[in-house]
Amino acid sequence: MCYHVSNESDVETLKAEFKLPVDKLEQFKKRYDFNGFEKPFLPVMTSPRSLDLYRWRLVPPNVTDEKAFRFNTLNATHYDLFNRDKMWWKYAKHNRCLVLCTGFFEPHYPDLNNKKNYESWYIKPLEKKFFAMGAIYSTWKGMNTFAIVTQDASPLLGAIHNDGKRQPLILKGDAALSWMIPGLNENEIMDLTYFQYPDGKLSAYRVIDGVYSNQIDTNLPQVLDPYGQPVRRAA
Repeated sequence: MCYHVSNESDVETLKAEFKLPVDKLEQFKKRYDFNGFEKPFLPVMTSPRSLDLYRWRLVPPNVTDEKAFRFNTLNATHYDLFNRDKMWWKYAKHNRCLVLCTGFFEPHYPDLNNKKNYESWYIKPLEKKFFAMGAIYSTWKGMNTFAIVTQDASPLLGAIHNDGKRQPLILKGDAALSWMIPGLNENEIMDLTYFQYPDGKLSAYRVIDGVYSNQIDTNLPQVLDPYGQPVRRAA
């Protein structure tokens, strides 16, 4: 699963990194912890020449009242993308995008029999500034909304997210570019969902507890500090 991401870079860094203008600048927010359940706007690419802001939580176009839409659509499991009993297949076939973030959080349970106690872990790219996560999107009432695709966890991320052993689909290079190509067939799309970002290119470490708690404000610079380090001051 992937319910919390970080975008610690400002919009100017984003524009410079991808050499593209950003539409809807008024919706862009730099945050250390984006909670998907708050339905934030995140930077998205639908082609190598476009950079926009889409809202997290996919809503199908036929939904009239979002409050009455009870499904959790923050994530879409890769093996269900073309299951005709699920809602995903039309979006997986025609509406694929890349969600850009500087890292994401996962819970780790030292004791799987005690789900009340967990550690918060942060994962970020070791060499790059941004992750590009495979996602699918729907246009609802004129607003683009997305779900992040998840896949089976790698050995590293499976050891961290040990309850469920899932991770976001992180793409790079040709795999990232291919995800945005229109007209791919189902087999080509599914092949991309098995792309495994190398564990050796990830930095993963424990951070302050409580990232997955609604009782704690974790939109703070120190949420990205390794656990036990002195708290750094906001700039």
